[in-house]
Amino acid sequence: MEKKDLAKILDNIFLPLNYKKKGNYWVNNYGEIIKMINLQKSNYSNLYYINYGFILKSVPLGNNTMHIYHRFGSSDLKENQRINELLDLENNINDVERQFGLTNILEIDLVQKLQSKNSEDDILADLQNRPHLNDIPLVVKKHFGLPVD
Repeated sequence: MEKKDLAKILDNIFLPLNYKKKGNYWVNNYGEIIKMINLQKSNYSNLYYINYGFILKSVPLGNNTMHIYHRFGSSDLKENQRINELLDLENNINDVERQFGLTNILEIDLVQKLQSKNSEDDILADLQNRPHLNDIPLVVKKHFGLPVD
């Protein structure tokens, strides 16, 4: 499998959900937030990462790509290992198994995470449930009136 095949998997999942493809990004620019997915290649191997997040249209973006940034993975160690294996094109997983596995995980997990956030209120509720906000830009914390230290 090659990068273009990974991109095709993302196309098949996200284009029908009103995302537009721009290079290595899939962008949903409807409503008060922008939802983004990015396919990134490792600098050290033929491993890929799927990054996703949100931009608040009412908040300056500054030098950030997204206000809320995540790397697709799982807190379950076995599931996270499987995701990494599927995204590592240097291993011997056959293309059919890789496509089926990635499609299944992305449709169940990533689509749900993205579809459940449709407004600033949804983003705020998610931020308020986090154990810390260390990875959230100051401008976003100030926008929502969240603690800044």
